[in-house]
Amino acid sequence: MRRMELRDDITPIDRKCIEKGISRTDLSRMSGVPIRTLEGWAKRARTNPNVYQLLKVAQVLGCHIEDLLEPERETQE
Repeated sequence: MRRMELRDDITPIDRKCIEKGISRTDLSRMSGVPIRTLEGWAKRARTNPNVYQLLKVAQVLGCHIEDLLEPERETQE
């Protein structure tokens, strides 16, 4: 299993996982959120997360939903 590393560009969810010492697979199993969904969030491919899934993840990570959200990125026009 690949271990996540703390980098500047990781998502808040991955940062919390590293702090708690759990993998995405563990997070998926403990929260009931599919691993594919967590991977999509990590790749920033899924940008509109389901609030109920975020709540489950936040409960496992011991934080608030707001702690898991990223500010919207400004788009270049």
